[in-house]
Amino acid sequence: MLPNFLIVGAAKSGTSSIDRYLAQHPEVYLPVKKEAHYFAMPSFPARFNGRGDEGMNTETIGSRERYESLFDAVGNEIAIGESSAFYLYYPGTAERIHSENPDMKIVIVLRNPVDRAFSAYMHLLRDERETLSFEDGLREEANRKRLDYEPLWLYRELGLYTEQVRRYLDVFGREQVKVILYDDFSRDNAAVMSELFAFLGVNPRFAIDSSIRYNESGMPKSRALFNFVTKPNALKEMVKPFVPADLRERLGNRAKSMLLEKTQMHPATRASLQEFFAADISQLQSLLNRDLSAWLR
Repeated sequence: MLPNFLIVGAAKSGTSSIDRYLAQHPEVYLPVKKEAHYFAMPSFPARFNGRGDEGMNTETIGSRERYESLFDAVGNEIAIGESSAFYLYYPGTAERIHSENPDMKIVIVLRNPVDRAFSAYMHLLRDERETLSFEDGLREEANRKRLDYEPLWLYRELGLYTEQVRRYLDVFGREQVKVILYDDFSRDNAAVMSELFAFLGVNPRFAIDSSIRYNESGMPKSRALFNFVTKPNALKEMVKPFVPADLRERLGNRAKSMLLEKTQMHPATRASLQEFFAADISQLQSLLNRDLSAWLR
């Protein structure tokens, strides 16, 4: 079995929370495994070489049999999906998806590209992968791409949305592509989820529990406590058999959020990135017929 809808990105735009909120719906099936990247793997380099990129080398799924096994537990659900945030980035992925299922429904979540870039940086800093300042990381972007770092390191390039979105609109048509703005989701996630449920053909009146935000970025207030919560250890392994997996996930995400604090990018850096993204944002406005002027302020 293959899915009938996909959340394709963009990375650090709320896709993890949307994935988990969708999974609460009794008519929706999503595997716990996120970021399979099955349809994008033909576009991957032989190996990703950034610090901490091992997960992209070992945890993505290239085997058809293994990918289909993600959906072995599907029962009577109507909407069957999967989330991989780099599907949006890689050319050729939309065409590969279409060749498997021309009726696939596509969900795209877009965030102000300046904020998305800084969130990606803070994510990598949070996980002790990034060692440079944000400004130095931006200067290193072209070199990191040349050295085959995973796309999350491409702070600017991942936020050039227009051509990425256009590929999916061209391949699937507008009726099969749902574009969500992170701003709308943050402002009223219940309304956005209701719209998304309707798009997927399931009961739009289902009430979600949105008390937890998933995979948030930020700087740990205590590195020791954060590592205890996020990394394997003997005590957690002892308790694991007695706590259901979904409860462990909820408690873990709540604890991580409590241990993270937000930092601000330098105003000059923000201004520089706004100038960099301005032309693409203008093109995206026209493509989507949506007002994105707030992203330019």
